[in-house]
Amino acid sequence: MTIKRDIIDKIIPFLKREEFISIIGPRQSGKTTLFGIISDYLSTDLKIGMDHIKYITFEDRKLILEFEKDTIAFVRSYMPEKDGGKFYLFIDEFQYVEEGGQKLKLIYDTVKNIKVFITGSSSLDIKARVGKYMVGRILTFSLYPFNFGECLRARDERLEKVYGQRNHELLGWLFDGKEPETPNGEDMYFPEFKAEYDRYCVWGGYPAVCLAGTDTERKKLLSDIYNNYILKDIKTLLELATERNLFLLSQYLAAQTGGIVVFQNLGKTAELDYRNLKKHLNVLYETFICKEVRPFFKNRQKELSKNPKIYFLDIGFRNNLMDNMTPPEKRPDAGAIVENTCFVRLNQLCEGENKINFWRTKAGAEVDFVAHKGDRIISIEIKYSEFSFGKISKSLASFISSFSPERAVVLTKNYFGAARSGKTDVLFYPAYYL
Repeated sequence: MTIKRDIIDKIIPFLKREEFISIIGPRQSGKTTLFGIISDYLSTDLKIGMDHIKYITFEDRKLILEFEKDTIAFVRSYMPEKDGGKFYLFIDEFQYVEEGGQKLKLIYDTVKNIKVFITGSSSLDIKARVGKYMVGRILTFSLYPFNFGECLRARDERLEKVYGQRNHELLGWLFDGKEPETPNGEDMYFPEFKAEYDRYCVWGGYPAVCLAGTDTERKKLLSDIYNNYILKDIKTLLELATERNLFLLSQYLAAQTGGIVVFQNLGKTAELDYRNLKKHLNVLYETFICKEVRPFFKNRQKELSKNPKIYFLDIGFRNNLMDNMTPPEKRPDAGAIVENTCFVRLNQLCEGENKINFWRTKAGAEVDFVAHKGDRIISIEIKYSEFSFGKISKSLASFISSFSPERAVVLTKNYFGAARSGKTDVLFYPAYYL
């Protein structure tokens, strides 16, 4: 079953350009399937002959050796003998190639009428080792596991349609200032969305996990993703972290989701000194397991300015580390789960364009996320509880008083509403429509 990915609409405008395309993201996020979707679009919509489209994977070590020994001859061996327009070459798992950046540059500079697509599950390899040789010659897109809307696309066409309308409205208001047309009060679709959103908050969005039929299958798939990540990306590829230290570190971060990171405590738990702790954390960042969120501040005397928060880029991966797949409403960390789930979506929405921070004062006032749109800021607070009217928390009111953002949003459990604080418009919207 092939599910259309949202990212395809970002990639399509660049298919006719000369730049090569790099797609990076965690293992099992659907990069190979995305290649198939792009290939179908080239064939069906752009009328490219199938003899001008070729997919190979560097999981096949024989192909890697051939590519490394004579790159140009290798590439031309797949191209049609007669010139019939541009040739599209898809290379999966490109991170295994030695000196991949130099070889891609050689192809770009030497072979005419070719567009190369590559994937990789380590941004360390693709961005650093490829990017520095391909500046101005390659465009990079990040593919993450399914967002909630994509999960609905796979599971419930009707709810996905409702989600699409509400999501478009919320994002239009949040980032473009378009006036919403939402009703006040409880969302009539909440009972239907609750079951799907609870499932997503537990199992996350890895495509195979989302499409699995039973919880037993989902649990097995998540465990295999973790084991393959350790064996392939860490031990084999990066040759950096030991399994024990990385597991201890990951498990501690899972338990502290949404909390301020204290590096001394992290190092003690993971049995790592500061230098090796930062090295291990960098592995988690570069292989798309976690992401760091820095504090937003203007006054160092009153606001936190150093210690970050760390969120997981798939909530199912996090819950699997905790060995707890209980629905949110039955567990004490429900707030952290929904907060991390909202971060997963915000990270996708702000990728490459807008920065995300959090805000916290030394007195304890806090706003979960601060998104940047150009020189403007938007505060985002997660209050996954039932509202009867649009109540603004003291922390959000404090942030609004200090920074006067144009807009703020409170992501609720099932409530639509609006309020105004000073010069700031505040929208209340169910979290599952993000």
